[in-house]
Amino acid sequence: MSFPETPDSTGQFLPPTTRQGWQALRDRVIDPPGLEACPEAGTPVAPDDPRLRYHATMRTVQTPALKKAVAVARRLWLVGGPRSEGPLHLAVDGPGETGMTTVLRQIGRAFEGIIRDRLPDDPKRIPVIHINAPLAPSSKLDMSIPFAEFLGHKHTKDPESGQRSTDMTGPVCHVMKTRGTRLVLVDGVDRLDNSELNTAFDYFGYLAAECNVSFVYCGPGSREIVNEARRGKRPGPPDGGSGGIPTLAVLPIPYSSDAYELFHEVVKAFDQDLRLHQHTPGDLLKLATHLHRRTGGYMKPLSYLICQAAQEAIETGIEAITGELLDNQLVGRFDDDPILQP
Repeated sequence: MSFPETPDSTGQFLPPTTRQGWQALRDRVIDPPGLEACPEAGTPVAPDDPRLRYHATMRTVQTPALKKAVAVARRLWLVGGPRSEGPLHLAVDGPGETGMTTVLRQIGRAFEGIIRDRLPDDPKRIPVIHINAPLAPSSKLDMSIPFAEFLGHKHTKDPESGQRSTDMTGPVCHVMKTRGTRLVLVDGVDRLDNSELNTAFDYFGYLAAECNVSFVYCGPGSREIVNEARRGKRPGPPDGGSGGIPTLAVLPIPYSSDAYELFHEVVKAFDQDLRLHQHTPGDLLKLATHLHRRTGGYMKPLSYLICQAAQEAIETGIEAITGELLDNQLVGRFDDDPILQP
């Protein structure tokens, strides 16, 4: 479900909170390898086997939240003009391990896709900035650093001397205004301590107003975190409404005798993308109950469980996913062993 960090030409891994890493993630396409082009069954597995590498991630399965993310990106684009009310902000909220970060990044990727389709090509344009909420943001100096890191600005004179970083708000605002930045993705707002909320959201609010950009905040409890920060600034409900900041909920996929269609749809997507010599279409769907018992419908452990089981199926020569193979993976939950609970 989630995108891995992306290696550059030097073999280093660049997270999507750098511009290079974000561009690589934005443009990344995962195509399942054809079995006819892969080593035959029974052939010794090399470390760089294309199926091993492919099953490390597989393609992103389109959940309801990911489909909604595309619509959200379109709305952000359409309402992103110079409105007197200021830009629109959103929250991506839900329990941990449901795939919220993937949804957040899908919004950014879809937003950039819209801009590519609507505006003339400009290699200097930076429509989206993606950061993680910084730890202990005691001043605007600390808040400016993640933005500077994404843009590649040097914010220390001499790292080896231990000199403190300088406030990069001015250069960051200049780039956002001149390079067409319209959207900022902020992951991990749940890591902000209550004492840090005012500093963080004062800073986000300044950038939003000064540069006319929308912010999308992500993390467990992000809706209430944003609302609480805004309550501290003015009386009455945040955003002038009873519901607070508009929120895209990312929830576990349910599964029961009365509600199984959605989980089956998700499992079918994984099933169709498996590249195992002994896999017959529909085999994974037969394990739907087992998969939900092991993951609770949370997308992160579900994706890891299937991907790692597929890799072991290749390495052991079984070439098919079974219930026993699933139970051999450490990811997912075991009701009878609390040590391995996620």
